[in-house]
Amino acid sequence: MKIGLALSGGAARGMAHIGVIKYLEEKKVPVQFVAGTSAGSLVGALYAAGLGAEKIEAIANEINWKSIIKNITSVGLPRRGFINTAFLAKIMEKYLGRKTFDELKKTFIAVGVDIENGCVVHMKKGDVISALMASCAIPGIFTPVERDGLTLVDGGVLQNLPCRPLVDQGMKTIIAVDLNAHEDNAGPPDNIFDIIYRSIFIMARERDAQESKLAKYYLAPNLGEAGFWELDRTGELIQAGYKEAKKVLDRANFKPGIWHKFVNGQKSKGGI
Repeated sequence: MKIGLALSGGAARGMAHIGVIKYLEEKKVPVQFVAGTSAGSLVGALYAAGLGAEKIEAIANEINWKSIIKNITSVGLPRRGFINTAFLAKIMEKYLGRKTFDELKKTFIAVGVDIENGCVVHMKKGDVISALMASCAIPGIFTPVERDGLTLVDGGVLQNLPCRPLVDQGMKTIIAVDLNAHEDNAGPPDNIFDIIYRSIFIMARERDAQESKLAKYYLAPNLGEAGFWELDRTGELIQAGYKEAKKVLDRANFKPGIWHKFVNGQKSKGGI
């Protein structure tokens, strides 16, 4: 059984993905393929590198999120974005090193968008860090990332719930985690970042609904009261992701079978 995990974008709400992974580990679900967009790419890359939910949670708690906000330039108008992704690259490099996609323990795909040609880009080769920076480059907030001759921005612009790349890799069983399925109850936006991000995901909802039809198991944690930039609700969001995974997957049958015995915890090379 080939199982793929699709992790959507959602900014600070991405912490809920950790709770889903925690449940998958407890149930010993043999996930071989991971696709992530934006915040989902950050968590997905750590998971694909072999880090468990406990370690990823520790990393989330260790990062000084307030320092991230302070990286916003306040002098003059930004040329292509408020925040340069270089500082985020340093943070991720601390935990991932300078790995290539081939060095990850699970096959991983990070989703970005070519802003010049307006097309989705599935990054699955080369260095991981630059792919993550591209997948997280929210237009207007983060500067675009130049990679492989393309100018890339956040994959959430066109493919926030990345089920399609898993289908393209032959996945028959897809677990999709959609962090933006429920109505946003976090109140009115109180800064420009909130306005930009909410606008992107309002436009993405219809595409997310179409992507969700490709999943065998669709998880939609109710995170409506958690703002996209509330960086101090890690524990609450993790618990919400775990609760949703348990609700949807408790009766699922993930028999390891011959495939899991053959893989024995290592990445499949097939298809990429």
